[in-house]
Amino acid sequence: MRHRRGGVRHVQLPHWNSEVSNGVSDEESRAAHNALTFARWEEKTGPKAPHGCESVSYEMYNSEHYLEHLRRQDEAKQFKRGAARWLFLCIIGLGAGLVAVFVDVSIDKVFEIKMRINDEVYLSVVPVFGLGWHSHGPCKCGWDSGLLCGGASSRQRHPGAPRLRWGAVAGSAGRSWIKCYLNGVDFPSVVGIHTLLAKAVGIVFSVGAGLPCGKEGPMIHSGAIIGAMVSSLRIDETIKPLIRTQEVRDLVAAGAASGVAAAFGAPLGSVLFAIEEGTSHMNPRIMMRLFVASSVATLVSRLWAGPKEGLPVGLLGWRVPVSFGRFANMDYYILEFAIFGLMAIGGGLLGALFNCLNKRLSLWRQRQVGPRGHRRFLEVLFVTFVIASFNFLVPVLATDGGPLMIEELPDTLALYWDTGTKSMKSLFHGQEDYDLRYLSLFAVMNFIFACWNYGVGVPSGLFVPSLLTGSAFGRIIGQLVNTHLIRHQNLPLQAHPGTYALIGACAMLAGTARITISLAMILMETCGEAEFGLPIFLAVMVAKWTGDYFNRGIYDLHIVEIKRVPFLEPQPERDMIRLQVRDVMARPVVTLELVCKISRLVEVLAHTSHHAYPVLYPGTHRMAGMLSQIMLRRILELGADQGAFYGARDAAPEKVIAWAEMTSVHPFRCKTPLQYEKLLSGHMDEYVRLGPYINRNSLFVLKYTSVYACYQIFRQLGLRHLPVLGMDGRLVGIVTRKDLILAEVEDDDSDREEVEEEAAYGTYSAWCPREDSLDSEEEVGSQISTHSTQSLQLTSERTLEDAVGGMGGAGGM
Repeated sequence: MRHRRGGVRHVQLPHWNSEVSNGVSDEESRAAHNALTFARWEEKTGPKAPHGCESVSYEMYNSEHYLEHLRRQDEAKQFKRGAARWLFLCIIGLGAGLVAVFVDVSIDKVFEIKMRINDEVYLSVVPVFGLGWHSHGPCKCGWDSGLLCGGASSRQRHPGAPRLRWGAVAGSAGRSWIKCYLNGVDFPSVVGIHTLLAKAVGIVFSVGAGLPCGKEGPMIHSGAIIGAMVSSLRIDETIKPLIRTQEVRDLVAAGAASGVAAAFGAPLGSVLFAIEEGTSHMNPRIMMRLFVASSVATLVSRLWAGPKEGLPVGLLGWRVPVSFGRFANMDYYILEFAIFGLMAIGGGLLGALFNCLNKRLSLWRQRQVGPRGHRRFLEVLFVTFVIASFNFLVPVLATDGGPLMIEELPDTLALYWDTGTKSMKSLFHGQEDYDLRYLSLFAVMNFIFACWNYGVGVPSGLFVPSLLTGSAFGRIIGQLVNTHLIRHQNLPLQAHPGTYALIGACAMLAGTARITISLAMILMETCGEAEFGLPIFLAVMVAKWTGDYFNRGIYDLHIVEIKRVPFLEPQPERDMIRLQVRDVMARPVVTLELVCKISRLVEVLAHTSHHAYPVLYPGTHRMAGMLSQIMLRRILELGADQGAFYGARDAAPEKVIAWAEMTSVHPFRCKTPLQYEKLLSGHMDEYVRLGPYINRNSLFVLKYTSVYACYQIFRQLGLRHLPVLGMDGRLVGIVTRKDLILAEVEDDDSDREEVEEEAAYGTYSAWCPREDSLDSEEEVGSQISTHSTQSLQLTSERTLEDAVGGMGGAGGM
């Protein structure tokens, strides 16, 4: 995955030059133009993507027996199915709201317990080394909080756990995983119930431990998991979606938006957040569903916010406090736009620095600590102890070790002990000037600690730490402006220091995460002020543009450059305009025929892990459609009992396996190709008609199509594979997600030069055909017709994916 900004090294790709269009033969140009894609890089150097990640197809599986199934459906139940969908969306919003309430109550309770212990320590003061504080004071607060957080983390990362099990997914920022999921890349247990429990409980102890983290990331993940859980409530029988994977995706997107809405009480901002950052297939229909779920989640969180502040139960409206408090004065002069713009540039620079440092730290963490095990656990304890002890010691030393409780601390020192949300409210609405020395120390150390903490093995979010850091820097600028420009220079400036803190918070988060419109809307909703929208828009846009000049946003950086997920970014690269699909497509292709022998189907399962297979008309190289691996396995399991198999001398039966049986929610009976061989040992010489089961709705591109256009088609339609045809309509290759990502090489120079050289000369034998074997499309077709399986030799004991219930959920990338 390539990235030009920030000096990242990358392989120089060959391109079509002007000679190609001036008469250079097709054979001469093939040898010179074999683009180094993610798939070919993996083929040469080994797996790069996280273990277990799978692509998800969102296209309609339009087969003959599916159309027959639709014709038999009772149209009178359409209203009932529509009502069920809206009910499910309300359940998702209710669930996300209740999780948010649980997290809020738990965080407040843990913080109260921690402060009570802290107060008891101070009241039992014992002079030690000239300081009036208990000898176990800092250690007690640091270790108590650290053990709470570390205990929650240790159960998530058992040393013997497989890679990317639920604990590894839970012990990280959830937003990146959900962004991948909504854009067509699934991971094991990313939306599992165990992950929900670990997220909801873990974030309580993370925030309670005093770590610089927020609840919004885990809440996004938790809401998405609730959406996935609702999608398992037999939606095939209640909603009866035309495309099941799309319905599940939309419900998960509604859950993610509900998580944001429940965390901040911002329904409009949460919908914009899902559109801007989460989903790549948005339309007004999906947007309406997101808004319904987000509104319900907001209602639940607002109903809780009133009684929490001593208001009557059920009271709503302006008296109910918003997340970051309402501003009493939001006046500002137009001259202050210049200051806001400079602050936005500073926020973009700080965000780019944060991302650069965190990337280096994360890569070191991958090499030295690992995703699980004792080192991961000890790192959590060490980070928590250092941060908690520092935050404990600063107020103690600043007051000469005097026995103080949090209620007795000045506003500046209280920032070190309060939670992130409370500290941010104080910076936004505090009327007295803060001590700039301790406020500057707080801003710098919170920046460092947030960078250090992001990626450690605890559930955490980045919204609150970034907003808090930016608000501290903004408050400093606001007080300096108020002191030196307003009081001394008498300039016509009006903004309160808290207003500058709000601009600083916007700029810092936009510079780090590169979120724009949704961030502006969320902050306007959480502050109850729409009149300040223009300065907020200015801050987020300038900060994003500044940060984009140097590197990716923090979430995309972790997805693409650290985890190396085969993620299709919103826009294709400019180099793809000069590349053609034949430069990146995978070949030869494993194919089937419309009438296929059972032994051949079992052989294909044993030697390949593809999700789907092109089906050709007998004796030709022309496509009839695509057969998914799920369909293939259901045919093998049910064909004998349903009478779909027949002998070589028998007439082909007209009966087909029902669609309801093919998409059954029951697990597959056979888990390995060897089990299929035993199950079908008496039917190996029989045949089956694949025509009724193939997807005749399959899209395709010509081999001369621009990779740029192919990328857009693939991403916008949510495809998993795209057949490639020659000019005469013959199948010549296939394109998957990994074939559309240009590889990035960041290893040492010797490895990079080796890969570049091999890419230039086309030595990827498993993916790129030899020059002398591709003299014509006829020979390409003959290679395909032999059903070559050289690209992946797997044993018959290999465990197949246990995906059930929908099209597009199993198989390789």
